[in-house]
Amino acid sequence: MASKDSMLPVLSRLALMVDHQAYEQAEQIINDCGLELIISEEFIDFCRWMKNPSVVIFASTLAVYNAKLVQRPQMILQVYQSIINKDLTPDMERLPKNHVIRQTVACMIVKQPVVPPAIKGNGFTGTGQDWFMALEICMDHQEMDSALNLMQAELRRDKSNMFALLCAKAFVERAPIIINTQNAHTPWTGWIRLQQEIYQVLARAGMAKIVHDLAQLIGEFHHKNRAYEDCIAWSSKPVPPGSNQVIPWFRVAQAHCHLGAHDQAAALLDKVLRKVSRQSDAEIDGEFLNSDVSGAKSAAMEFNSGDAARALKDLQDVLAPGGIVPFLVSGTLLGFQRNGGFLPHDKDIDVGIFANQDIFTVVELISQSKNFRLSTGYLRLEKTYQLPVVHKLTGMCIDIFIYYPSGGKLVTGVHGTFGYNQNFAFSPFGIKTVEFLDVDFAVPDDIARNLAENYGNWQVSDPYYVTHLESPSTVDQGGPIYMLVTRLEMIRAIIEGKHAKVERIAGILRKYQAAPFAMDAGLIEALDARFGAGRAALGRHASADAALACAA
Repeated sequence: MASKDSMLPVLSRLALMVDHQAYEQAEQIINDCGLELIISEEFIDFCRWMKNPSVVIFASTLAVYNAKLVQRPQMILQVYQSIINKDLTPDMERLPKNHVIRQTVACMIVKQPVVPPAIKGNGFTGTGQDWFMALEICMDHQEMDSALNLMQAELRRDKSNMFALLCAKAFVERAPIIINTQNAHTPWTGWIRLQQEIYQVLARAGMAKIVHDLAQLIGEFHHKNRAYEDCIAWSSKPVPPGSNQVIPWFRVAQAHCHLGAHDQAAALLDKVLRKVSRQSDAEIDGEFLNSDVSGAKSAAMEFNSGDAARALKDLQDVLAPGGIVPFLVSGTLLGFQRNGGFLPHDKDIDVGIFANQDIFTVVELISQSKNFRLSTGYLRLEKTYQLPVVHKLTGMCIDIFIYYPSGGKLVTGVHGTFGYNQNFAFSPFGIKTVEFLDVDFAVPDDIARNLAENYGNWQVSDPYYVTHLESPSTVDQGGPIYMLVTRLEMIRAIIEGKHAKVERIAGILRKYQAAPFAMDAGLIEALDARFGAGRAALGRHASADAALACAA
């Protein structure tokens, strides 16, 4: 099964082809990406969840003529054609008049809520799978009231819990895409109402593991809806044996930080780290998404400079009509100056803009572009310091940092997922144009000074440098936010298998033992012994056990 990350570039290529009606490119895209992937149920569902109906119709049409099982893609095709054309297709009209899918589509065409009749014997017809398809259609189009009506009606009809389990599975599968593509119109409350309905059904059935997973999902959606007290309540529900304990603690810490309770957030993160220090690599990898404590996977990853160059050029073209001039900063600027390209261990692209270039124009241009996806969750009512965007065609991430004049400095920052702003102050600079990977691009006019303020001795390669902790530009070193960031960077280094970085962060934590929210010395030693550069190849250091015993 292909990953969601690998499907995004395929979707982007097909979307551009369909938007420009360049169907002569279809054969090449199919050859490059594989017909089997494009007609797969997973890819068609991915396109639905990403809300690209044109590609849904294209891929479903291919599936009808090429897949072994065609009933589901045929139904999806009829549904989407009917909704786009605002008229039932002949095949849709051949369904019984009271068929749940036909009625759902008909209501969506005329923009009316779906309300299943409550009179026994005169309700909607269809199998349980048909009812689930109708529910999915509503979720695809964010018709949450209709989805809830259908769900409640089918739950009254189906006493087997099979429908509820299908719903729970759908929520879990859709959640990463809903979260990663969130915008101001994401109906968080509607999703939570659906999830809570299924939670109650499965809780009554005694399905503890699934109920726990749903509670955590509801907690996460409350967090995205900025209902942090509700997030804490749901994320703190009892954990059944064998379920993940660490992530609930992490999410509760996140919510406390958003509420300004930095001391409680720090204490919970220490609880996470203490638990992790006692676990095997495999146990940790099982609890954190994409975790690689051994470092084997991360060591094999390579930064695709070609994709990065294309994404950077496309961003420049998107911003040009608004007179917005992005310039290289941070790791991307360091790669340009020291390597003449991108750093081999890079993971994303860093650019800056000046605050006087109108952040609202930047947001509007990127939002209207078909090439990029903007994470609106980073927008702030006061100062927005960071705008992450994703280049749809390559999946490349670009961080746009906004620089504000303040106190004789140019100040930018990072918006942490814990709700804090961590700021970095630089000497004022202008910009000049250079040639970067065959493209004219702006950079600070005094590159050496800017890099020295960010990296210190930038001429020497240091793949374990922790910018957010070691940069000379970091504001308020040793302060409450800084000490929270040290914990988050420690967790990140552990699950990425960066053992030398763990050792370095441990050294920073020792340096700030007198700071507010300082970490217990015993825990620092335990983490360094267990995950640092000198850790044993297998098992846990005896010194880690001793240090933890002292810290307990």
